Amino acid sequence: MSNENDRLRPNVCILLYNAERKLLLGERLGEAGHWQFPQGGIDKPDTPERAVVREIYEELGVEEHLLGRIEALNVTHTYLWDTVPDYAVGRWIGQAQTFWSVEFLGADTDIVLERHDTPEFQAWQWCSSFAVEQIAAEKRRDGYKKALRAFEATVERVDSGKS
Repeated sequence: MSNENDRLRPNVCILLYNAERKLLLGERLGEAGHWQFPQGGIDKPDTPERAVVREIYEELGVEEHLLGRIEALNVTHTYLWDTVPDYAVGRWIGQAQTFWSVEFLGADTDIVLERHDTPEFQAWQWCSSFAVEQIAAEKRRDGYKKALRAFEATVERVDSGKS
């Protein structure tokens, strides 16, 4: 017999940051005002790191050579879907997220939401950690709080040269 955790889709949630240490939030296509971090499932045989790179390319059109430091944050978040998406029916009931900080080395023009046939986002913006907590879709905020604190600690450590 499987438990609920076996029915949670492994997922990566990405805190992509620029040189100013601002984070990218995307507004979901067709859902005005629903701002979130890029995220996606970990498909076999991908490692979580490969899923991070793939999701950044699929959702933001950003090529791997424009990514710098990729670091797992020691934060997880699980949640059940309000409505199970079609692709998950009979397989998953929610997601188990791991969070990743990823350095963006490119220019804003390197972010191309329409690179693929079905864009995930209709708009994007750079935000401070504080702004993320104000702007992100309400249902995502609780899951983001610990990740934002871990991100700030990571950036502080990197900027002070301790890593």
